[in-house]
Amino acid sequence: MLSILGGVLLILSGASGAIGVVDEIQEGIQLLFGLSLTLTFESIMGGLALLTIVAGIVTTIGGVILTTSHVRFGRRVIMLAIAAGVAGLLMGLVQLVWAGNLVMSMTLQLQQSMGWIGAILAVVARIVAEQKPMVDR
Repeated sequence: MLSILGGVLLILSGASGAIGVVDEIQEGIQLLFGLSLTLTFESIMGGLALLTIVAGIVTTIGGVILTTSHVRFGRRVIMLAIAAGVAGLLMGLVQLVWAGNLVMSMTLQLQQSMGWIGAILAVVARIVAEQKPMVDR
């Protein structure tokens, strides 16, 4: 259940993150580097948001797998999904710093918080799944 909730939070984080970040720093990038880099930046941010959304979907699938007898496989799926989700969240922060914007708006803070809480819940679900006395063959 925790990994499914974590996956949903990662999905929401990725869906809301692309909207908030691009609008916030697009003007500064366009003034500094021109229109072509702005379009490239928007593509990168969309890709990172998509990565976070996919990580949330895979985390949710891993949570469903944990309810079957394939606990070990579910734990591995969740681990890979968490790594992808955290990479997407970290790169979003790196993009903000790279653009020279060190202060996050409330929307971006909410988006980042949902993603990190989702990743933490998925890690906790993975740890709890390790402790269950289930036979995985």
